[in-house]
Amino acid sequence: MLNVTTNNSRPSRANLVRKGLLVVLFGLAVLTAYLIYQRQNPYKVQVFATKSGWGYTILNRGKLFINQPTIPGQPGLVGFATEAEARRVGERVVWKIQQDKALPTLTNDELRQLGVKIP
Repeated sequence: MLNVTTNNSRPSRANLVRKGLLVVLFGLAVLTAYLIYQRQNPYKVQVFATKSGWGYTILNRGKLFINQPTIPGQPGLVGFATEAEARRVGERVVWKIQQDKALPTLTNDELRQLGVKIP
């Protein structure tokens, strides 16, 4: 009787290649998910009703960044006339933040271009 012993404890080269490819694919999947997350707009505009009209808040990754209950740069406590006005201005502020990476200012002309009726 012939007694042949084989060493099955060492993984074959093909198994090592498969495991290596799985690790690389997993790494690429994680990297892709991270890059997609980073490209998402971190800012979100929410509008709300006030006693004098409408206002908006801007959230940065879910945290309060700007709270604007009145028309910016205007005297008094006058809110936006409509929800749509507040949303348009909030979205313009987000656009400016993304362009300059700083807190934006809006001129009266810009507000008028966005359809805001300045008192």
